[in-house]
Amino acid sequence: MARFEPKEAVELLYARQAVIVACAANDLQAIDIVTIDYKDIESLRIESEFGARLGFAGKQIIHPAQVEPVQTSFTPNDEAIAYAKRIVETFEANQKEGKGAYSLDGKMIDMPLVKNAQKVLERAKAAGKN
Repeated sequence: MARFEPKEAVELLYARQAVIVACAANDLQAIDIVTIDYKDIESLRIESEFGARLGFAGKQIIHPAQVEPVQTSFTPNDEAIAYAKRIVETFEANQKEGKGAYSLDGKMIDMPLVKNAQKVLERAKAAGKN
């Protein structure tokens, strides 16, 4: 049987994005689809990383071998944590100056980015990465 490459489940992109938007609108965590080929760990990693980039908070799993790759994909790395900390810290400093939006490393930072940074730090803390 022919295999679909790459393994990012793009054929379901619209449905996956609709779930993310609906969850965000209702302040819920969006959980990504299950990968049924539980022995294909590399495909699981690719699909999980893509889901994390789309905005999912986690992924359904059906086998213990899927735990580590999914947790790794949805746990912020050290670089993302450091950047999120910088956003939160600089936001607080700029708030004291009465600024709603400001520039950090040549990029505009506003409330949606601050909230995303706070979520990154929450996920890092939940994963034991302070």
